[in-house]
Amino acid sequence: MQCTTSTDLFRRIHGELGKIQIIDCHEHLQRESELPTGENIHIGRFFAHYASCDLVSAGLPPADLARVQTDASLAPKDRWRLIASYWRKAWNSVYLEALRIAFRDLYGVDDLRDDTVESLTEAMRRQIRPGFTRQVFDRAGIDFAMTNPFGPKCIFNPDFRFDCFMVDMTDSFTFFPIPQLAKESGIDILCLEDYLRVIDYYFERDANCASAFKIGRAYDRPLLFEDVPKSAVEKTFNRLLALNDRPDRREIQALEDFIVHYICRKCGEYGLRLKFHTGIQEGNGNIITNSRASLMAPLFLKYPKTMFDIYHISYPYEGEVAVMVKAFPNVTVDFCWLWAAAPAAARRALSEMLDTVPASKIHGFGGDYIFVEGT
Repeated sequence: MQCTTSTDLFRRIHGELGKIQIIDCHEHLQRESELPTGENIHIGRFFAHYASCDLVSAGLPPADLARVQTDASLAPKDRWRLIASYWRKAWNSVYLEALRIAFRDLYGVDDLRDDTVESLTEAMRRQIRPGFTRQVFDRAGIDFAMTNPFGPKCIFNPDFRFDCFMVDMTDSFTFFPIPQLAKESGIDILCLEDYLRVIDYYFERDANCASAFKIGRAYDRPLLFEDVPKSAVEKTFNRLLALNDRPDRREIQALEDFIVHYICRKCGEYGLRLKFHTGIQEGNGNIITNSRASLMAPLFLKYPKTMFDIYHISYPYEGEVAVMVKAFPNVTVDFCWLWAAAPAAARRALSEMLDTVPASKIHGFGGDYIFVEGT
């Protein structure tokens, strides 16, 4: 029997699909000004996240990982030798396969080995320069990306090339960096009402420019946000302002809940989609049940005019997400990251959702990478 991928029909369909430009729904990519230069261009770039987690899971000491990531004095082969045995142990994982795809497509190197690390490093140093992001996007068929940037300006970072990116507003409100927000907004924060005025200021300034609003709290607390009245948390906020007082974790979580509900209302007011990190968590060691998207059903019910996007299909709870996206007109599902984290699960989930969910509610792709080669 003829292989499916060698048929004329496959080649014609594949060729037509290759002409379609992708909207990349989620990245954390560097600005062009943040690209490394000179000796700072090395394979440590590829272990800022994701693949590094599998190497640590396979036994790589975190101290050695830190050297691979940041020690510019290491020669390419020395850097490789710190991770070589763990690379072989984790060779099967899709995080490492994603890197091999990038090595082949962008740098002409088939895999990371002792005999290829120097040529890979040389190819990186030839190519990584201003314009590299657009070059990789064009190679990948990406028209533009919605990005959740790191770095300065904690709420909104407009300093990105608009030929590549649409930029998210990001949640720095539920962490309560009060002095920083007061300084950047120019509003004195002396009570909870002042803090809400600061949130209003940022929405008025940025919401019409941003692609969405992103909340990533599933890394350190459950996604169940209680509907807490303002009067119940004003004293807690006042204690945050005091130099010699500190609320306990339960009190702070109630204050966070109140702020999340306020953000839900603001996103509905401005027509700004609200994205939540759910499911699989980056890093080594965490509490996966915190990130279960079904915990947010009360928000979906309470705020029908606010559009919610469920990131990472809440893997491994993707079946629950299919049911919620089917049931709630204001909820969509986003497959960002999953194709580089658990593609077999993503394929199964996509097949199920194409049976159960209106196709317009499925956001199909986002790399979720810090370094552009990952896209």
